[in-house]
Amino acid sequence: MNEKNEAGSVATTFLLEGFWGGHSRWEVLRRRVEAIAGPCRIWRYDTSGRTSLESVGAALRDELEHCATSVNLIGYSMGGIVVREAVRTLTRPIRRAVFLHSPHRGSYLSHIFPGLPACREMCPGSPFLSRLNEAAWAIPTLATWCAWDAIVIPGHSARWRHATAIVQSHVPAHAWPVFSPGIHKRVAAFLE
Repeated sequence: MNEKNEAGSVATTFLLEGFWGGHSRWEVLRRRVEAIAGPCRIWRYDTSGRTSLESVGAALRDELEHCATSVNLIGYSMGGIVVREAVRTLTRPIRRAVFLHSPHRGSYLSHIFPGLPACREMCPGSPFLSRLNEAAWAIPTLATWCAWDAIVIPGHSARWRHATAIVQSHVPAHAWPVFSPGIHKRVAAFLE
């Protein structure tokens, strides 16, 4: 059932919220992942966009470097970009990753908040995203996306080329992965 690492312990999953999100709304998915794939915790960070994703990614990377178990990562929207930035300079392997509607090639909506460092980094073609998209990626990855996403514009920006499994959501709501029992089941099964 649960894949064990070298030390004999089950992988720990870190779950990251997106822009302006409330961490507690992920409690349902956290419990589902924990029941099927082992320990899962919501990694709390400043989701206001006032902190650069490069800085938040470095903080996550530092914590992951000291995790005693193997690690899975789940990032929703902006949280997926934080995950990728953390992994970019991480020196330890990651078991699996999940990106839920994450703007891998940016979102034009980010132009609305040019004063926020995280939004500048998520603008399509930004130097930050260009550097991130040049980084190698060899982690088994599940990505979800929605063609009619009103936050990740264009929606296909979340359809990531490095994903080993891609799920298209037909519900035109950016927040659908927060609530969808079907997506939650796919995530938990992928991490099992």
